[in-house]
Amino acid sequence: MTCDRIEELLSSYLEEELDAAERNRVEEHLKTCPSCSFLLAGLREVKGAFRGFPEAELSEGLRSKLYAIPRQKKPSRLRLKLSLDFLLQPSLQPMFAAATVFMILVSFYVFNPNKKAVDRSIDRNLHLGYSQVEKLYAKAGFWADRLKAYKDNILVSIKEWNLLGGNEDKILKEEESPWKKRSS
Repeated sequence: MTCDRIEELLSSYLEEELDAAERNRVEEHLKTCPSCSFLLAGLREVKGAFRGFPEAELSEGLRSKLYAIPRQKKPSRLRLKLSLDFLLQPSLQPMFAAATVFMILVSFYVFNPNKKAVDRSIDRNLHLGYSQVEKLYAKAGFWADRLKAYKDNILVSIKEWNLLGGNEDKILKEEESPWKKRSS
């Protein structure tokens, strides 16, 4: 058994609530593990210290008040459905900040007196960005076509570098030959 499992069982072992098989396993582990034995000794000291305390008896009135607390705090289903407390969770704060910024931008656009000028500016910037993307796409196509012509040469070079596991027999022979020269 692991020490974690023994630590879970030590309280039950001390109260003699374990069955014979588990009790034997705990005792075997305690013979070989000094840290678990030390923990058991500490639990025995605490149990001995608590023996001197009188056992507290709760009055029936106090007991009924304690049992009534969870019933009082339980929200009704209607109140639970209408509650918006989940909106106060910290995990939602970045989403609310982004929504606020978005609403500010939308309000500047909607309530701007020069809406036509803003529309033209947005349209012009969108077309400029689109043309730049087209140019980049054309350049990427040019380079892809160009590299296709050199594809076989590049693959042969990479295989010779042995990055993709090229001809290992050739490499082993080259590695062996310098050693043979030195030893002779």
